Amino acid sequence: MIIAPKQESPRFLGSHAFWIAVIAVGLIGFGLVNQYSAGISLSSKNRTAAFDRQLMYVPFALLAGWLAFRVNLERLREYRWWILGAAMLAMVAARIPGIGVTVNGSWRWIDFGFFRLQASDLGKLALVLVLADMLSRLQRHTIDLRKPVFCLSTREPYLFTPSGWLDCREGFVKPALLIGCICFGIALGPDLGTIVLCAAVGGTMMYISGVRWKYIIPTFVICSGAFTLLILNWGNRFRRFTSFMDPWGHRDNEAYQLFEGMIAFGVGGLTGKGAANGLQVRAYLPEAHTDFVLANIGEEHGLIGTVLVALAYLTIFWLAFRAMQFSHDLYRLNICLGATLFLVLQALVNMGVVTGLLPTKGISLPFLSYGGTNLVIMSCMVGLILNCIREAGQSPFTPKEARA
Repeated sequence: MIIAPKQESPRFLGSHAFWIAVIAVGLIGFGLVNQYSAGISLSSKNRTAAFDRQLMYVPFALLAGWLAFRVNLERLREYRWWILGAAMLAMVAARIPGIGVTVNGSWRWIDFGFFRLQASDLGKLALVLVLADMLSRLQRHTIDLRKPVFCLSTREPYLFTPSGWLDCREGFVKPALLIGCICFGIALGPDLGTIVLCAAVGGTMMYISGVRWKYIIPTFVICSGAFTLLILNWGNRFRRFTSFMDPWGHRDNEAYQLFEGMIAFGVGGLTGKGAANGLQVRAYLPEAHTDFVLANIGEEHGLIGTVLVALAYLTIFWLAFRAMQFSHDLYRLNICLGATLFLVLQALVNMGVVTGLLPTKGISLPFLSYGGTNLVIMSCMVGLILNCIREAGQSPFTPKEARA
C-alpha cells in the first residue's frame, strides 16, 4: 500500500494544522480539569498533588511541541541515531536498581529527583524518526510514491540473488530489527502494552511504505506466538490479561479496576454527574487519574463527554491522514504517519481497555492521563505532525523537483 502525494498543496492544509493544534491544546486543558477532579479521591493534604505536578509539565509540553513544529526535519534526521541511543540507554538504565524506579512491579522510570522519566516513551519517538528515515531510503531513483518503494519478484529464487537480498535486507530486515530492538528495550520494564503498540505502528509504517504482506504476516505470526508464550509463562500477568473476558467473575481480584470502571460508566449515564461529583473516583476506582481517567470522564461527563473525547482523537487522525498525502517525500509522510498512529492508536487502546474490549494494560490516554513524560512526548508527536503539514503547504510538490 502506498499513499501517493498530490501534485499541488491545497489551501486547507493551514486550517487542518490549526484545528489539530486547537484539539491537542483543548485535550491538555480538559486533562487538567480531570486531574483536579480525580484528586478528591486523595487525602485533603495531597488532593491537588497530581494536578499540581501535571500543571508543572504543561509549559514543558507546549515548548516541546513548538520546538518539534519549528525544527528542520533534515537537521533532525542527522541526530536520529543519537535519539535512538539515548532511548535505548534510558530503557536499560531504568532496569538498574538505584537508577530506575519500580512501580507495581514494573521498572519503567528513571528518578531524577524533581521528575521521573518514563523511558519507553522515548522509544516511541526514536521509532518514528529512525524508521521513517530507513523506509525513506528505499526511494533510490524516484519520489513517485504510487509505485512500490521496493519490488520483490513473485518468484522466490529472487531473494537469493544479490539484488533480491539487498532489497529484502534494506526494505524489511533492517526495519524489523529496529522495531525488535526497541521492543526488547521496552520489555525490560516490562511494558507489554507499549510493545504491542510499537509493533503495530512500526508494521503499519512498513506496509504503507511498500513492504509486502508476505513478509509482514509471517513476522506477525511469529511475534504473536512469542508474545503468547511470554504471557502464558507469566502467571499473574496471564490472569490479568484474561480477566477482561469475565470481569464479573474476577471483580474481587484481577478485574477489580475494570469492574469499578464499568460501574463508573453506568452511573454517569448520558450527561454525567458533573465535574468533581463522581462517587467511583472518590471511593472505589483506583488509578482514576492515570490509566482509567476515561472512566472518571464517563462518570462525571457521561456518554456525551466520552464520545466527544473519542471524536477529538478521531478528528486528529482524519485531519492528519488527509494532510499527509501532500508530504514532499516518504520521510515526512512516515513521520506524520508514525506520530499520528502513536497518538490515536494509544488512545483507542486505552479506551478499549477501560471499556473491557481489550486486556487490562498500563496504556495511558494521551493528554488526559497523568504523566509528564507522556505529555511531553505526545506534544512532540503533534508538533511533528504540524511540522510535516507546514512543509507540505509551503511549496507544491512535483516529481520533477524532487528528482532535481
